[in-house]
Amino acid sequence: MRSAQKSAYWAASKLRLLFAWAAIAILFAASKMHAQDDLTTQNGSSALNGGWITGPASNPLSLLNGPANRTFGKTVPYDFPDFHPMTSLDRRLPHWIAFQAEERLRFEGYQDGSFQPGNNDSYLLNRLRLQADLRPASWIRFSAQVQDARPMYQKPPYGPPNENRWDLKLAYTEFGNPMKHSISVRIGRQLINYNNTIIASSEWRNQGRSYDAVVTNLQNGRFHLGVFAASVVDPLASGISHHQQGNNVYGIYGRFTSVIPKSDLEPFVLWHVQPSVVIDPAASSARGKQNLRAFGVRWKGQLHPAFEYSVQGVFEEGTQGSEPIRAWATSDGVAYQKQSWWSQPRVFAQFDYASGSSNPAAGVHRTFDSIYPTTHDRFGITDILGWQNIQSYRVGGTVSPHVRLTFTAQYLDFHRAQQNDELYNNTGTAIGHGIAAYGKHIGDEADVYSWYEINRHFNIGAGYGHLGAGSFLQHLAGIPAYSNFYVALNFKDNGQIAH
Repeated sequence: MRSAQKSAYWAASKLRLLFAWAAIAILFAASKMHAQDDLTTQNGSSALNGGWITGPASNPLSLLNGPANRTFGKTVPYDFPDFHPMTSLDRRLPHWIAFQAEERLRFEGYQDGSFQPGNNDSYLLNRLRLQADLRPASWIRFSAQVQDARPMYQKPPYGPPNENRWDLKLAYTEFGNPMKHSISVRIGRQLINYNNTIIASSEWRNQGRSYDAVVTNLQNGRFHLGVFAASVVDPLASGISHHQQGNNVYGIYGRFTSVIPKSDLEPFVLWHVQPSVVIDPAASSARGKQNLRAFGVRWKGQLHPAFEYSVQGVFEEGTQGSEPIRAWATSDGVAYQKQSWWSQPRVFAQFDYASGSSNPAAGVHRTFDSIYPTTHDRFGITDILGWQNIQSYRVGGTVSPHVRLTFTAQYLDFHRAQQNDELYNNTGTAIGHGIAAYGKHIGDEADVYSWYEINRHFNIGAGYGHLGAGSFLQHLAGIPAYSNFYVALNFKDNGQIAH
């Protein structure tokens, strides 16, 4: 009875907090507003102005559609003529209707997949998205997007995340214009990308991630606030996907610009409830309800134009089954670039830590939960590991011998934070049961990748990652390494949709 009363108290407290923040934001909205981009749901980057502390692998689609969405590059002519069929079509249509299109073709492969010797494969991934936008008035917009994502020449079985045929990716109504109005509300199936480490759309996956949600964005000059209630969509192999009943995430995500000079401060609160999860994978397979609350802040900025930094801390509490949650994580990085030198060399360093359970049988859940992150390049481009029970060191550099071309190389070293806890992959699944005695060192990884902007709407890239097994992985699977590669062609034409 006390447990139920306590859960109800916390639920009521969080709802009151949501309404309190919303009320504060509305007070801000009553004052004079400035037009702002809808950055709270379209950016999520780790550096100022849409950039990344680490290399530009994290969101290659953000390089397309011009300088406003790019993470690097300059406003200079492209090497090849542009190709923009949706933009050309939209110019011939009435102003209240517009179309968008996206096509991505990626050839990728791996060796010793899932840490199984001899498990090799290579295949094509194709993803097509078509979107229609209707704006009958300046303050309302209806948007719908269909997606066809499928693998070719891949070993069966098929299914998500590579196969998601003819799904309804987006379907929402937006009240207010986020580029012109201080308050805007989106209702329906949409993307949420506040912070790539913990609540994002994970666009590298072939199907990506959508949410059935209500999102309110409020902006007042240097102040931005997103308040949302969402359920992540559980993708099907074919047909219209649905969200899981009872699996809900609520949040408040703020962004304060230049409160500290040349920096953004991003405080946030997330509340995640799930009807059934494994309570503590390192102890047993018992399941229970999750009631997780995450409190965090990210501070990103520039000490001067050449030196960037990002510091983030997250604390989690709540209950997992009958166990109290006490977990935390941090993600911190710096980058330095010499723009006056040829090829504009840039070096970066990153440290990531996520807590684990030193004694899984103690009755306290201490393994950090990364909720819904972007998985690609969080811990190298092999995309194996997740932000749970891990300690990661990362160094690398990027050069740009041409204004539209970048090359990046990086090295990462991985350890388990707690030897008695499990190793977790990028979906949060525990692997490596019962081998705690084999040490903390997971392995180290070396990556190289490149991106070239062909024109405003096309880019092409390739990458290779090699994860060398440390003492833990060698005992887990008996393999010396895991490696993967990709070659990707991206096209994205946002058309002439008026914001």
